[in-house]
Amino acid sequence: MPLLKHQPPAREVEPRRAATGQPPSPGKGRDRRFRQDEDRTRRVAARVVSVVAGLSGLLYLWVLIGGLNPEAPVVSALFLAAEVMCLVIFTVAAIDVWDLRFKPRGGLAVKQKPSVDVYVPVCGEPMWVVERAIESASKLEWDGLLSVYVLDEKNSDAVRSRAEQLGIQYLSRAAEGLPQTNAKAGNLNYALERTHGELVFILDADHAVRRDALDRMAGYMSIAKVGIVQSKQSYLVPEDDPFNSQDPVFYDAIQLGFDADDTVISCGSGVLYRREALDEIGGFAEWNLVEDLTTSYEMQSAGWKGLYYPYPVTIGLAPGKIEEVYQQRYQWTVDTMRIFFWDNPLLKPGLKWRQRLNHLVIGSSYIWAGFFMPVFFMVPLWTYLTGTPLFVAAELPIVLSRLVYFVLFAVAAELLFRGKQPGKQFQFLAGMFPVYVWGTIRALFSPPGRKPEYRVNNLLRQDSKVRHLLFLSPQLALLAANALLPFYALYMNEVAPWVLAANILVSAFTLWTMWPIVSNGLTHRRSSLDGVEG
Repeated sequence: MPLLKHQPPAREVEPRRAATGQPPSPGKGRDRRFRQDEDRTRRVAARVVSVVAGLSGLLYLWVLIGGLNPEAPVVSALFLAAEVMCLVIFTVAAIDVWDLRFKPRGGLAVKQKPSVDVYVPVCGEPMWVVERAIESASKLEWDGLLSVYVLDEKNSDAVRSRAEQLGIQYLSRAAEGLPQTNAKAGNLNYALERTHGELVFILDADHAVRRDALDRMAGYMSIAKVGIVQSKQSYLVPEDDPFNSQDPVFYDAIQLGFDADDTVISCGSGVLYRREALDEIGGFAEWNLVEDLTTSYEMQSAGWKGLYYPYPVTIGLAPGKIEEVYQQRYQWTVDTMRIFFWDNPLLKPGLKWRQRLNHLVIGSSYIWAGFFMPVFFMVPLWTYLTGTPLFVAAELPIVLSRLVYFVLFAVAAELLFRGKQPGKQFQFLAGMFPVYVWGTIRALFSPPGRKPEYRVNNLLRQDSKVRHLLFLSPQLALLAANALLPFYALYMNEVAPWVLAANILVSAFTLWTMWPIVSNGLTHRRSSLDGVEG
C-alpha cells in the first residue's frame, strides 16, 4: 500500500531478473542493463559535455595564472586555489556518476525467504512520531520469519505499552540497567546480540515504512557478497522543499553512480543489512557519531557490496527549523570528515579505486563548500574596499574563458545529475558553509577515541527568531556586504568601471546563492507526518 495518499500505482516496465544490472535477456540491445538503452542519449551527452567542460576549465586556469595581481599574493593564491578545487570536485563528481545503475520498481524476486529482524531505535522522540513508526513496522508483510523490535533508550512506559498492544517486542538498555554508550550504534549492537534474523532492517523512529518494503528489497540479498541494500530516502516536506531534504542530486544520481560501483552509502533508515556482513566487521560501527555511513564504509572495505533500491519504501520527518537543519548537517559533516582525516578512502585497505573516489567526493565537497566557495563571495568585498583589481593582465581572455567554462559546467551538471536541480543543490551546499567549517574543524580535532557528543534530531525545542538570526548571521553578513559595498565603491570612485561591473556580477551570484538558505531559515517550520498510510 502506498505511503502517500493518491500516489499512482507502480508500473513494472522490465523483468525482475534485470534488477541487479545484469542483462534481462541475451541480445537485447548493446546496453543490456535495465534502462541503459533509454538512458543512452543523456549518458553520452553528459560524458561529452563534461569532458569539454573539464578541458575548458584547464584552459581557464592556464589563462588565469598569467593574469593574477602579483601585488595581492594572498588573495590571488586563495582565488586560484578555490578555482582549482572547483575543477577537482567537478572531475571527481563526474567520474562518480559516469555510469548509473537503474533497477525496476518491483525489485528482485525472493526465492527463499530469509528471516528478518526489524529494529526501530527510539531515543525520546515525541510519542506521536514514534507511534507512526512502530504502527507501520507492525504491518510489514513478509512470508518468512519476521520479528519487529522497538529499541527504546528512554525506557518509556508509553512506548512499551504501545509496542505490546501491537505485538512488537520491546528492548531497552535503560530497562536492563546497561550503559547507554555509543548512541544509536550502541543501541543497534545491543539488539544485534539478542536477535538472530539473517537480515536486519532499520527504521528510524521518525519514519514510516511501506508494507511491501521487504519484498521489494530483500531479493537483492540473494546476490553474493551484498552486505547492504539502501532504499531511496523520502520526506514529507513543504512543496518548495526549503532545506533540500529530498536531495534529488544525491538520491537520484549520486547513489545510482555509487550503485554501479557497489559502493552505496547507508543512510541509516530504510536500509537492509546482512547479519553475516555485520558479524564480520564486528557489528554496527561505533567510533563515529552515527553508524550508517561508517558501517557501509567498513563493509565495503571488507569486500561486501552496497546496492541501491532507487525508490522510497519509507517516508520521514525532515528538519523544519534552521537549527535542526544545522544539527543534522553538522553531524553528517563530522562523521564524513572524521573518516576523511582519520581513515581516508585513499588509504583504506580493500577498496577499489572507483570506490575510493565514491567515498572521497562527499568529504571533499564539504571542504569545497566550507572553505573554498566563500573565497568567491569575499573577493568582491576586498575589491570594493581596497580598489585593487584581482586581474592585471589578460582581463578579457580571463573573463571570456571563465564564462565559457561556467556555461559548460552548468550544462554538464544538468546532464550528469539527470536534471535533478543541481543549481538548488549548489545553493544549499554553498549556503550552509558555516556548518561545514565548524564540522570539519571539529572532526580534525576528534581522532578515534575522542568522539564528539551526539544529539537526536527532530526533538521538539523552543522556537526563537533570535536564535534563527544568530545561526544565519554569517550568511546575512555576506548578503548585506555584497548588496551594499558596491554603492560604497561607486561613491569612493576608486575602482575602475569594468572592474566594478565584473565584481557586481559576482556579488549578484553571491546574493542568488545565499538567499534561499536565509529566507527559508527565517520563515519555514516543521512538517508533519499527516497523510501517511500504513
